[in-house]
Amino acid sequence: MKKTELVNFINRYYLAGATTSVKWKSNEGAVMTDFITDDQNVIGTVRANLDLGNNELGVYATPILTKMLSAVGDDINVKVNTIDTKSVSIDIDDSDVDMKFMLADLSVIRQVPELKQLPDFNTKLTLSNDFNAKFIKAKNAIPDAENFGVACKNGEAEIIMNHSSINTNRIKFKVHCDNENCDDMSTVCFSSNLFKEILQANKDAEFATLEISPAGLARAIFTAASYTSTYYLVQLQTA
Repeated sequence: MKKTELVNFINRYYLAGATTSVKWKSNEGAVMTDFITDDQNVIGTVRANLDLGNNELGVYATPILTKMLSAVGDDINVKVNTIDTKSVSIDIDDSDVDMKFMLADLSVIRQVPELKQLPDFNTKLTLSNDFNAKFIKAKNAIPDAENFGVACKNGEAEIIMNHSSINTNRIKFKVHCDNENCDDMSTVCFSSNLFKEILQANKDAEFATLEISPAGLARAIFTAASYTSTYYLVQLQTA
């Protein structure tokens, strides 16, 4: 296995420290996880083509795992150790270095709430390389900005970094809506910190879209040959 493949899977839910504890479910050559960020502003699912056998793994301390993986090379062997069908640890080694990461009991991993009824998504945008570059540059230009807003009018969406009802520093850029029946929509705000990390963790996606509902939910979907990622962003209340 390539270490980069495992690290990329982790980064797509870890989001630079936003999610620390998850359950991995491995089956038939693929591993997936449902997760919720520690601030509960994003719920998601990540699936990747990685063979870890048929196991459920309680990864309680993702920050420790990511640091430990920096000690091994890119070509690694991965073995899940079990006792009475319960996964207890992961052995990872390259030609020179061996590491053991202890797994947690699944009962201590936070349960991810199920999204039973999704609202209608009013606006659909393609997350192109151009969009991603503009968003990340805008976020980096206003690093203290905690939100970005999305508004839609006449079939065109406006992205507002650091939206507020009062005068603030902000950056705007426009994006054409993909859906033909895009209704006008007032500004809805989401976490700019988390969305930046989502874009960076999925920068190698072959197809990516962002859908926004005026009810206060956004859905970002990223797909490639070896993985799929789906994120639901909860609306942030702004001043």
